[in-house]
Amino acid sequence: MSNYSMTGRRPPSFLPGLVVGLLAGLLITVPQIRLASAPSDPQPILRHAVIESLSAAELETLALETLSKLGEKRQLRADPVHDAENISTERTANNWPQVQLGLKNIRRLLPLAKLLTLDALRAAQTDKRLMTTGLLREKRLIQGVRSIVLDSRLIGDAEVWEERLSEIRVATGYAPALISDDEAIFLLSHELTHVAARSGRLKGFIDKVKETARLSADVEPTREQKEDLACDYTAAEVLKRFIVLYPTGETERERFSRIIAFESSQRLALAWENFCASYNGESGDEYHLSRAQTMRALVGLDPELKALVPVDALSSTLCR
Repeated sequence: MSNYSMTGRRPPSFLPGLVVGLLAGLLITVPQIRLASAPSDPQPILRHAVIESLSAAELETLALETLSKLGEKRQLRADPVHDAENISTERTANNWPQVQLGLKNIRRLLPLAKLLTLDALRAAQTDKRLMTTGLLREKRLIQGVRSIVLDSRLIGDAEVWEERLSEIRVATGYAPALISDDEAIFLLSHELTHVAARSGRLKGFIDKVKETARLSADVEPTREQKEDLACDYTAAEVLKRFIVLYPTGETERERFSRIIAFESSQRLALAWENFCASYNGESGDEYHLSRAQTMRALVGLDPELKALVPVDALSSTLCR
């Protein structure tokens, strides 16, 4: 998922309501990967009532001090001004209404995403035992996801914590994108598949995805990357169905390409600089394939997706 860089500018004065929510929601420990162990006993930094009694200037000072402590605990830089920039930029403050709209929309779509994700997992199953049981354990895990939590410290778009499977955590900088129903559905399905995989019974499905990607697209995820590819595959299948069920004025190809980031769009702009390198074999990061490899793998896993992907995006001539 997309990373968000930090600049060296001093953060602007906080909006009182924004800082109240920020400070009340900050936790002592935040994982650095999409699926990681959560703190065993996370606690809010201060009680909400105490925060509300502070002035705007006191809130800003407190926020900077809090972020410094968070940086020390994560063994990150402890420069409070620099760390605060990732959370309290002027853009985030100005976009706060869009952040709220994005959260409202993804929460609205959560029940539908649960149904579509479970349906996609059933359709992809080759394990007769799981087909017979109807994925009951996975269904319970998916249905147990009840909260969408805003997390300003995330490096990527969203995460699920191993010890907090009832929550999907969304990055503040990414939340405005979730105003799009298509974006929200894709993100939800991806994270819900991570949750379902915690049953320990989807190993066959995940291994099958890896092997099919290797044979059909010459893409071989590592042990750490293969679950994320399976989540992307499930999310792509859910998005494909969602687009058919809920048509708009855009074509299916336009909508699918925009969310998966296979054409010149806002999301693709974040990754296009590295497209040629990733097409030619770069393996992304430790837990995720590169964009280009993911694209090739998904088309190999479901040939129908090829009709939804621009032809030139699958051609290596772009990189010559």
